Amino acid sequence: MAGISKRQADAHDRILDAAGALAELIELSGIEIDEDDLEELTIYLARNAPRVKAILKGLGKWPWE
Repeated sequence: MAGISKRQADAHDRILDAAGALAELIELSGIEIDEDDLEELTIYLARNAPRVKAILKGLGKWPWE
């Protein structure tokens, strides 16, 4: 990642950390998904966190929690 600022590098690291946490959550669910597809999906979700958050905002707690 030559030529990027520390701020950009830190943002990229946060995206990768979030993607890793999302991947773990999906793997724990038992959903079977190809490793490459899982990586692409979780990075996409992490990069679009504000939109994902807005979509999920109104859900609140699930009844079984």
